Parts: sequence; C-alpha cells; structure tokens
Amino acid sequence: MYSALRCWILGRRTGAAAMSAERMFDRLYRVARALEQSPEQARRQIADLLQELFAPLSLVPTDHAEAPSRISVDGSTLVVPIPSLSARDVQPIAAGGLVLRFAHQGQRLFTQADAQLSERLIEQLRRAVAYDRAVEQGRSEERARIAQDLHDDIGARLLTLMYQAPNTEMEEYIRHTLQDLKTLTRGLAAAHHPLSHAAAEWKADIGQRLSAAGCDLHWHFSTDRELLLSVVQWSGLTRVLRELVNNIIAHAQANQVWISVCLDHAQVAMQVCDDGIGREPSGWSQGLGLGGVRKRVRLLGGEVAWVEQPGPGIRCDVQLPLSDERS
Repeated sequence: MYSALRCWILGRRTGAAAMSAERMFDRLYRVARALEQSPEQARRQIADLLQELFAPLSLVPTDHAEAPSRISVDGSTLVVPIPSLSARDVQPIAAGGLVLRFAHQGQRLFTQADAQLSERLIEQLRRAVAYDRAVEQGRSEERARIAQDLHDDIGARLLTLMYQAPNTEMEEYIRHTLQDLKTLTRGLAAAHHPLSHAAAEWKADIGQRLSAAGCDLHWHFSTDRELLLSVVQWSGLTRVLRELVNNIIAHAQANQVWISVCLDHAQVAMQVCDDGIGREPSGWSQGLGLGGVRKRVRLLGGEVAWVEQPGPGIRCDVQLPLSDERS
C-alpha cells in the first residue's frame, strides 16, 4: 500500500513522460542494426532500450530469468528475460535477464501492459536479427553460385585462350587475368576474410603487378589483433588497393612503391606512396578510377586524400573504421 500510494503521489506531482511512438520506432531500429553486427551484445543493447523506455529507479542484470516477462505481485519489479541472439543458437534461449524496479524513477509501478510491451519489443528484435541472418545466408548462397559459374565458364575460356596465345606477352596477360579471377571467385565464395589472410593476398597480387611493370614493392603490415572482414569490406579494400596500384602503373612512371596497411583499435590506416612524376593531386580529373576509389572508401565509412610527397611522387592516405564481422 505504501509503494502504491508513494508512486501515485509522485506521479500526480511530477507527471510521467512516455517515449513517443516515433522515438520508440527509431530506437528499436537502431538497436536492431546494432544487434545485426554484434548479437552477443543483446543484453547491453536491450538494457539501454528499456532504460530509455521505462526510466526505472534501478536496472540490474540477472543470470536467472524465465520467459515471458513478469512483474512482481506489488508491481514494483519487472523481470525481462533476454534471449541469446548468437548465430550459433538455432533456437533462441534465455541468456539471463534484466531486473527493473519502479518505472519513471520511482514515480509509478509496473503494469501487465509494461510486461507485454517489453515482450513485444524483444520479439521484434529477435525477428529482425533472424531476418537479417536469413537475408545474408541468401546473399552468401548467391555469391557462391556466381563464383562457381565464373570459375567454370569464364575461367575455362580464359585457360583455353592462354594456351592459344600468339605470343608470350599475351599469354602472360591472360595468366594474370586468370589469377585475378581466382582471387575474385575465392573472395565471393567466402563469408568472412581474416584481415591477415587478405593482406597476404594483396601483397602477392600487388607484388606481381608491380614486378611486371618494373617497380619494386616495399610492403608493411601490422595489426593489434585479428579482424574478420565481411565480403563488402574485403571487396571494397581489394578494389581500392588495386585501383591505386593501377593508377601508379598507368600514369606515375614510378620505380618504387611503398604500401602500408595498419590496424589499430578497429581503425585501418592505409598508405600508398610512389616516387613517380605525379604532382598537384588537387587538380586531377575525377574519372572512374579516382572517383571509384572515393566512392568505395565513402561507402565503407572512411576518408581518402592524395598529397604531394616532399620529394618525387604522391602519397594516398586512407582511413577506415572497421568493426569485427564475427558473429
């Protein structure tokens, strides 16, 4: 009786501001996107959502919570079970829960409607993660099919052309094309790419290209931890590096190329430098090459800039925030 009377008096004095439907939808969408990237963070993300929704006097985690959400007899406590959203779990199971006491900073008790609302929110989040997972599985299967078709059809034709090449230069060109196709199909077929493995492939591919053009490669790679790249991240970084190297081969007339790829605190810093004849990058035309580099870096959430070196040549700086795609 005391708790009910206290909450009624406080509610009459200060009122209770409920989250608007529009704001709730926006928060739900943001949490769903965050859980898509890191489903293991379900408890923390849902705790933040419930904190904003109910503004409880206290919110503490618990390792024991059974579905569905329930309230105590006196309405002072709401217990919300948190399902495991890990990709390893075929069926969502309770991974602990959250205990909320007194809504709106102690101004009112919880009701059965609050328990039902929390259940519906968590169910919508679970469905969103399951839907995103199903979509990604469909994309992976389609990428694998395309990779197989490219390997079987285009690869076989290129191999035939290589053996029928009229001269050594043409044979070597087709051989490099076959290697590019192999790298592409292998990348499409894989769901994730360890950054260290991707860097090794980049070094081998770039070294081969520069060697054929008479350039020496100076390669540096460092990382503070292993990181899994998604297909989108791997594809974007691969094409950015390839286009930058192509630009050097086609226009710079360089003899030396320095490439550095460093990962530090989920931030990738890439530098591509040459000792060529290029100057005044601010005046370069933004064609498909440089424009494509800018577009790919921007789509990955990063920044790119070209600057003149103190001596001969140009330096390209790429900064990218990369989150681990492990789920």
